[in-house]
Amino acid sequence: MRLRALALCTLAGVVAVACSGDPPAGTTTAAGSTGAAGAGGTAASSGSGGSGGNGGNGGSSAGEGGGSNPDETVVLTLVSPLPGLAFERRHVDVDVAFSVPEGGATLRLALSEVITNEQSIDTTVTTGTARLRLPRARGANVFVVTIVSASGKTATVEGNLHGGRLVTTSIDTMFALRDGTLVQWGGGDPTPAKKDAPTALVSVAENGDTLFALDAEGHVFKAPGGPSAFEPVPGLEDIATIAPGGGHALFLRADGRLFAAGLNNRGQLGAGDTESHAGVVEVPLDGIVAIAASDDASFAVDTKGLVHAWGSNDEGQLGLGDEDASPHPDPLIVPNLVDIVDVAAGRDHVLALAAAGGLYAWGLGSSGQLGDGSAGILASKPQPVPLVLPGPAIALGARGNTSHVVLASGEHLVWGQNSLAQLGVGDTNMRTKPTPSLVGHVRAISAGLTGGVAVDESGGLQAWGSNTSGQLGLPLPPEGPERSSVPVVVPWP
Repeated sequence: MRLRALALCTLAGVVAVACSGDPPAGTTTAAGSTGAAGAGGTAASSGSGGSGGNGGNGGSSAGEGGGSNPDETVVLTLVSPLPGLAFERRHVDVDVAFSVPEGGATLRLALSEVITNEQSIDTTVTTGTARLRLPRARGANVFVVTIVSASGKTATVEGNLHGGRLVTTSIDTMFALRDGTLVQWGGGDPTPAKKDAPTALVSVAENGDTLFALDAEGHVFKAPGGPSAFEPVPGLEDIATIAPGGGHALFLRADGRLFAAGLNNRGQLGAGDTESHAGVVEVPLDGIVAIAASDDASFAVDTKGLVHAWGSNDEGQLGLGDEDASPHPDPLIVPNLVDIVDVAAGRDHVLALAAAGGLYAWGLGSSGQLGDGSAGILASKPQPVPLVLPGPAIALGARGNTSHVVLASGEHLVWGQNSLAQLGVGDTNMRTKPTPSLVGHVRAISAGLTGGVAVDESGGLQAWGSNTSGQLGLPLPPEGPERSSVPVVVPWP
């Protein structure tokens, strides 16, 4: 695949591309042997001069030999994703900026020392940006991007992300994963504690009365009524993503096949009927990369960037352009959406993320959860509407009547219902447009029905919203607060 020179520009949440003859902003250059930079950093190298050391944590390396020409330097910078960010979709885009002394370079992306993507840069291009797609694995993903110039000069940058959901919330309990171990607080006990659960967990998800967990081998476990009684879910293997709905759940396998289990009164299992089904059924779709489930509808994104929807449409949540009371048990394609990479769903509203970082919303909008500035009984939208963001988004989520995204910069934006301070913005006022939360930059986030929880950029836990059951890790009322609209630091056990 030949690449033209690119430079990322952001306008209203949409990434535009344009040619650039200057090095990327914030990039450093140096002459010397191959340099390796840490996640989010820059590496620079040249084939001339003496040997140089390895740079780390965003640094660059330079050789000490004589005669190197800075114009011969190869520079590579990791633009996105930010270090340690958690993703549930099967594919994650890795953006880099580069500068080479001559055109015709090659970019390679490797995961666990296996090359997963390779691209050739046009012979006329010496400076620009490029995007490589990473097929993310479960758990820790350490990837390396290498650029090799036409004359053999190289530079390398390393990044890392997490495959799976690190935090989740129920009405009165918070859950988080650390080093594969489940941590719980709330539910009447505000003290975070490690819980008996399967080992080597990489993802947790909750749907109100059942906690699901996924281990590093792709096995799914469930604990009805709490994490004290996990049991394996039969009929599932090599699962990459779990998406619980109101009374059903979707399970995406690593090969793109999709399975569902639970209630089917609105056709939310995608089995072509509204009959009850014992155990797990396969949804007749393939090549699926991302999934989401609302209370009684289901959504899936395929490798072509199309969104499939099925189940209830009483609030226009299927995005078909109208509302109706009939069940839709067969997957339908949401019209007017292309190049989508991820999807999220709340109670009856849906968010979709485009590859360029733009965001779309549809369905129930009475609490401002669509983010288009509207609220009230006439705010629902039965078809996708684009949202205005201050920068490209790379991750998204929804729960109940709230929505949130993480920008490529790491900033966390929220909107929707806020009567219980579940947005973490310092008050209890509803937000109808994306608003920066007080959490700061995050690695993982879960919006809940009564509050939220996040892993911040330093790896610490923060929680906000209701504290009636100790969800904030603070003493129960009346000794402790009933709620907090400001994120509270929760100590890891």
